[in-house]
Amino acid sequence: MGISTQQFGRTGHGYTVAQMHLHSLERFDFDSVLLPYNYVMMQDDTYARCFQALQRRCAEKNVALQTIKSLARRPWQGEHVHSTWYQPLDDEEAVQTAVNWVLGDPQVFLISSGDIHLLLRVLEAAGRTESRPADAQMEQMLSRS
Repeated sequence: MGISTQQFGRTGHGYTVAQMHLHSLERFDFDSVLLPYNYVMMQDDTYARCFQALQRRCAEKNVALQTIKSLARRPWQGEHVHSTWYQPLDDEEAVQTAVNWVLGDPQVFLISSGDIHLLLRVLEAAGRTESRPADAQMEQMLSRS
């Protein structure tokens, strides 16, 4: 039997996805999982607890942990000016802070936004990554946004 070069991953959205990925990894040997990861969502105790459990499981099983929605601020309010499912942080300083926060976790991959106008901002921010912002800095950034 030859070596397979195929890899399989699992994706999901919303506040229940981390728990669903944990169940999936009990049954199947996925190579990667993809789910939302941002400061706002991690303020939800249940989501944060499940995400952290998923991080541990992924590390144990050598599963890539890919993250989306790093710039998510909240559900859309008002006019949609970006092609995202959520209202994103979009000013340069807020994008930099959000990207620094996600990339401050060495276990995760950051998947860029699908909006072409945000893509360049995310790539530039990733190229200037600094240390992970403290919670107080994240709260200040959100209050300004």
